[in-house]
This record gives sequence, structure tokens and C-alpha cells, in this order.
Amino acid sequence: MTGTSADTDMKAMTNTTTDERVRSVGSRAASLLVVGTLLLTPWVAVHAAEDAPHESAISTHARAFGAAVRHDSQVVGAKCKEGAQRVAVAARAVGHEIATAAKRGAAQTRAAFHGEKPAAPPAS
Repeated sequence: MTGTSADTDMKAMTNTTTDERVRSVGSRAASLLVVGTLLLTPWVAVHAAEDAPHESAISTHARAFGAAVRHDSQVVGAKCKEGAQRVAVAARAVGHEIATAAKRGAAQTRAAFHGEKPAAPPAS
């Protein structure tokens, strides 16, 4: 029985050292992987920046054209708003003239119905 016990002890000792060796090799491999990754990171970043798509002349022109159209539409909108205000002022003025003429005509019509002589229109 002592032989079996010695064999078992020897196997246990062999398994322990094998496990330790596997762990150390795995640990070294992981360390090498991390170091390799850290060393390659700047190289990958530089090449990724070089491979980034550059803006074409067409897209630059389209962007500038869009900005010009936006500016022109704002200018036209402001002028239309100003034009609409001018039309409103002119409409009020015309309405006032029409109302004044209607009042004058109504006064002359009333005077004619009452037998009065119409007053001479004011000289402009």
C-alpha cells in the first residue's frame, strides 16, 4: 500500500506542476497579447485616419449652394414681408380716399334732395 500511496502522491505532485505550468504559459500569452495590442494601436489609428473619406468637390459645392439658397430665400421672404406691409398701407390709404369720396358724394346727394345748392368741390 505504500507503493500506491507514493504513486498517488507523485501523480498529485505532477498534476500540480503541470497546472502551474499551464497557468504560467497562459499568463505569458495573455501578457504578450496585451503588449502586442498596445503596440499596434497607434499604427492602426494612423492608418484609420488616412483611410477616412475626404469631402469631394461636389459635396462642398452642394453645401455652399444650399447655404446660398437659404440666404436668398430669407432675403426674398423679408422683401415679401416688406412688400405685403406696403400693400396693406396702400390699401388703407385707398380705402380712406374711397370713404372720403363717398362721404362727399353722400353730402352732395343729401343737399340735392333738400333743395340746396351743392358747394363747390375743394380745389386740389
